[in-house]
Formats: sequence, C-alpha cells, structure tokens
Amino acid sequence: MRLKDSVQKENFKIMVVDDEQGIIDSLSMFLNKYSVTGFTDPLEAINTLKTEHYDMLILDFLMMPIHGDKVVEEVRKFNKSLYILLLTGHKDLAPPLDTIKRLDIQGYCEKSGRFDQLLLLIESGLKSVMQMKIIADINEQLEEANKQLKEAYYGTIESLRLAVDAKDSYTKNHSDRVSYYSILIGKQLNLSNEDLETLKQGALFHDIGKIGIPDAILQKPRKTY
Repeated sequence: MRLKDSVQKENFKIMVVDDEQGIIDSLSMFLNKYSVTGFTDPLEAINTLKTEHYDMLILDFLMMPIHGDKVVEEVRKFNKSLYILLLTGHKDLAPPLDTIKRLDIQGYCEKSGRFDQLLLLIESGLKSVMQMKIIADINEQLEEANKQLKEAYYGTIESLRLAVDAKDSYTKNHSDRVSYYSILIGKQLNLSNEDLETLKQGALFHDIGKIGIPDAILQKPRKTY
C-alpha cells in the first residue's frame, strides 16, 4: 500500500482550536474525510488533549484567554510527539521563528480566504504522522523480537548450566555461587550494567568444559592415604 493511500484511509483524529467558530466549521468541512473536533476555548482543548489521543493539532495564534504559543507550551509538558500546525491571521504579530523551533511546532501557515496551502500542509503533516506510526510499529516489533531472542538465549544458558551441574554433583550450584560473588565484586568495582551482565554470563559458563570431560574422570575417587 502506498503511503498516500494509507493517509487517505487512516482515520486520523484532528483537533482544531480557534476562537472563531466559522474557521472551525470551514476546516471541518474541508477535512471531512478525517475525524475533526473543534474547540473555541483553548483551555478546554488543553484539558481534552490530556485524556484523549489526537494525531494533529491545528490552532490559531491570537486567541483568548491565552495565545496559541502558550497552548503549545502547556501541551508540550505532557505530549512531546503531537504534530502541531499554527495558524495566524496577522503576519506582523506572529511568534518569532525561535519560538516556533523551541516549541517544536511542525507547521506554520497564514490564514486566508483559500485553504489550499493549509490543506497541503495538513496532508504533508499527516504523511509524517503515518511514517512515525510505521516506525513506532517496527520498533515495537523489533523490541518484542529482541525480548524473545533474549529469553531464548537465557534459556540456553540455563540448560547448559544445569548440564554442567549434572556432570558433577560435588560442585552442584557452583556456577550459581561463582556468578553471585562475581556480581558482588563487579558492583564494588563500579562496573556498568552491561559489564555486570557479561560478567554474570561468563561466571555461569566458566565450567562449561566439564561437559566434554568423561564422567569417569570427573567422578574419579580420591586417593586415600
């Protein structure tokens, strides 16, 4: 499936915040293939974003009781990934570029009687949202695969450890004890978690050579004098 088709078929949730109901109604009409919710009260919009998921936020800059940049500041306190488009009908009163970058506002557009430019920005933004979803899904799958691989790896280590213990009942659980004390020493040496994990595995395997030694040699009676 091409990305363009995915964007069209994905049921994106878009929030529009503008103190002019006419702007909200117009955008809702142009974006009727998506799920659009409008708010004229920016404070109510912020509270809604705290409890509900939205893929994109489109908001006006000059609003009461707080401006759009302040809305974004509040939103970024609890949502760093929301895609945000900022609108303004007053170019001279628009926030500076540094503010847009600092707040991680992904898009900026001037209001006009035509919505062509804004619609292009929205479509482009939703493609980015879709790409981020795909990347998140892939990362989740990789994380799950890595978790399963790690569990299988530790299962193999445990099987080998038990095999070593079974070869020599005299030193049963010896590898566990070596591993335990090795970790204690490693912590005293301020080793990293990664190094501690390597140390633990090495300690469990330190007697692995016993597997290849015949039982007759391992269990050979001691000489008595």
